[in-house]
This record gives sequence, structure tokens and C-alpha cells, in this order.
Amino acid sequence: MLRHASQYMVASVVAAAFGFISTATFTRLLSPDDYGIYVIGVGMAGFVSAVLFTWVRFSVMRLQSEGGARDLRGTALAAYGISVASAPLLLLVIPYLAHRDWPEVACAIVLALGIGLVEMGQEIMRARFQVREFVAGAVLRTVVSFALCLLAIELGWGGFGLLAGTALGYFATAAFSARTIWRLPLAKADLGELRLFFRLGFVFTITAFVYTFQCSMDRLFLAWHSGTAFSGLYGASADLTRQVIQMPAGSLAAAAFPIAVNSLVQYGASKARAQLERFGELLLAISVPAAAGLALTIPYLASFLLGPAFRDTAGLIVPMLAAGWLFQCITQYYVHVSFHLAKKPEWSLLQGLASVGLNVALIWPMTNAWQLQGTAASFMVSEAFGVVIGLVLTRHAYPLPYLLAPLARTLLASGLMAGAVLALEKLLPVPDPVTFAALAASGVLVYAIAAIGLNICDVRGLLHTLALRIFAKPQRG
Repeated sequence: MLRHASQYMVASVVAAAFGFISTATFTRLLSPDDYGIYVIGVGMAGFVSAVLFTWVRFSVMRLQSEGGARDLRGTALAAYGISVASAPLLLLVIPYLAHRDWPEVACAIVLALGIGLVEMGQEIMRARFQVREFVAGAVLRTVVSFALCLLAIELGWGGFGLLAGTALGYFATAAFSARTIWRLPLAKADLGELRLFFRLGFVFTITAFVYTFQCSMDRLFLAWHSGTAFSGLYGASADLTRQVIQMPAGSLAAAAFPIAVNSLVQYGASKARAQLERFGELLLAISVPAAAGLALTIPYLASFLLGPAFRDTAGLIVPMLAAGWLFQCITQYYVHVSFHLAKKPEWSLLQGLASVGLNVALIWPMTNAWQLQGTAASFMVSEAFGVVIGLVLTRHAYPLPYLLAPLARTLLASGLMAGAVLALEKLLPVPDPVTFAALAASGVLVYAIAAIGLNICDVRGLLHTLALRIFAKPQRG
């Protein structure tokens, strides 16, 4: 799992690096209003992708990961074609529901088609453990999308150009990866498998729509409640937070889920449980300090990463967004594994409805009371509530390992890191790249020392094994 996760991490690191570069560049070249057009367009694309393609992606992820000689690619391609054929109908509905111009909606739908095609291919490569091909495609998409977006902005297309460049980047990636994903021989589409896709994917689709709504509701609500510029201000901070928190967690989950499914099918429940316990501890050990570090250092990071118009907002809302996305990662990458292994996606839907229901109830009054901070707080509280509900529901699906001891060790190490960073901040009060680098390096060092002392994720055993490999003398025969 660590070997595959480290390879997926390459794609995530490149994506995060270009994400930071993109954020720094686009928040300087675009006004909050123009950036808000991009944020709203991506939100609409997320909804369309969830409705049209989740049933395909999740069915491929779950069924192809079981291993064996089963080839679902033809069925998946046929399912994608069915969804694409229905996409034009959305152009008749979304402009009236979203109160956006039809060219903007059309561009968002095209972006959704690209997202669906790329993500379907990624799930096929993940399930077949084609890690290098996955990484190559992901890196290409990041680089090409950035270049096309920059060109569109230089041509004066503003936020609409940012949407168009992102969409073209997805289709370029799909074309590049086609030689790997659709390599012959290709099994024909099977009607029985397609029915199974529909049966499994129906609940997955509703669930994905609910979770997409949860992750996009704050931005879309702000566009309606306060205007496009406020959505742009909030969206820049939310995008930055998501990149930092999800980069390592998503890389680990990309490797862990297929391995857990394959272990359950091939070796039984005990092997799968051992894999899940290891994965859960790693997820906490990576995500908790990432969220804490971002919350502590955001004024320093925003001072050089975000454009001047976006910096003050980031300092106010990123700490709450970091906590919210931490809970979101635990939900998506750990709790949901239980429901997938048990083939009970309806529990994911129930959990998602609980989170969304609380967010819907809180977001309007909290935004009225505390403006953008209230919006971020509503997201954080609803995500925390979702984790609690989800962990309760796993008792009725596939029971996950209890991680109380790993959580306690991780929280202690993160607390020590936070104390060191806060103490150093008093000595480095002026935000700039140098002070941020000093804070980040100090935090990483303190957390690493604490992790070794507390033996988080059996790091002492890993270091011992590594030392033996490096310093052990070759034996003579």
C-alpha cells in the first residue's frame, strides 16, 4: 500500500504544486468577481458530473477492484455514452435553476463531460493497479490545464476562460490515457453488467449528488445570497484548503481502497481489517497535522500565495475550512470504505443527508450573523456531525477498526507541533515566504520527532528496517 501510495503521491504533489501556482497566479490576474464565475462554474460541473457519471465511476471502482479476469471496460464505455446522450437535456434546466447565462452553463457541462471521462478511466487504472499510467495522466492534466487557463486569461476571457481551459485540460488527458485504458482486446459491453451498474450506481449517484451539494453549497449559496465576488473570495480559500488537506489523503486512499477490496475478496475479512487499520492510522497521521499546520500558518501562506484582495478572507475562514475538510477526508476516505465493502451505499446516502440537512439549517442564519466566517463554520459543524453519524452507521455495515489509540497519539504529536509553531510565530511576526518556510520546517521537525517518540504508524520499526538495509554488510557465501 505504501509503495502504491507513494507513486500516487507524485501526481498529488505535482497537482498541489500547480494548484498553488494557479491560485497565486489567478487570484492576482482576476478580480474576485471573475474568480467567482470560475468557482460557480466548477460547482455546476460538479453537480452535472455527479448526476451523469457517478453510477459509472463507482460501479467500476467497486466491481473491477475485485480482481480476476473480469473486463468491465466495454460496459463502462457504454454507460458513459448513455450519460453523455442525456447531457443536452440539462442545458434546458440548469440556466433557470442556477440563474446563470447559458454559455457559462454550457461550458460547465462540457467540463463535467471531461471530468466524467477522466475519472472513469482513472478508476479503471486504479482497479488494475496501473499506477504509473495513472500518475502520468494526472500530471499531464494538471500541467496542460494550467497552461490553457493562463492562455485564456491572457486572451482576456476572464473567469469563463478559466472554465474553458480546465475543460480542455481534462479532454487532453483523456486522449493521452486512452492508449492505456482502452487497449485491445476489449470485452464487449454486457447487458447484465450494465443492469448491475444501474442497480449499484443508482444509490451511488444520489449519494454523490448529496455530497457534491454539501461541498459546493457554501459557494453557490454565497453567489445567491451575497454576490459572485463573495463566492470568489470564499472559493479561493476553500480551493487552497482542499488542495492542502486532500493531496496526501487522496493519494493514500487511491492506493488503499482497491487493496482493501481485493484483500476482502481474495483473503477474507481478517486481511481486509488489517489493511483498513493500517490505512486509518496513516490517514490520521497525515491529515490531522496537515489541517492543524494550515490553520496555524495561513496568514503567512496567504501573504505571498493569494492575491491582495483574497488574503484577509483566507486568514478569517481557512482555520474552520481546514477542520471541515479534515472531517470530509475521514468521511470520504475511511468511513465510506465500510459502506462500499458491505455493498450498502444507502448508508452513505443517509450520512450525507444528515450532513447536508444540518448545513442547510445553519448556513443562512450563520452567514447573516458572521458573514463568510459563518458560512465556513456551518460547513465545519455539518462535516463533524457527518463523521459521527457515519461512524455509528459503520456498525451496521462493515465494522471498521477502532482507532482511538492512533488518534490520541496523532493529536498529541499535532499538539506539540502546534505549540512549537505558536511560540515561533511570536518571534516571526511579519508574514512573508521566509517566515512561512521557517514555521513549516519547524512544525514538520517537531511532529516528526514526536511521531518517532510515540511510534505513530510503527515509524520506529520502519526506520529500523531502513537502517538495516542501508548499513547491513553483505553476507559472503
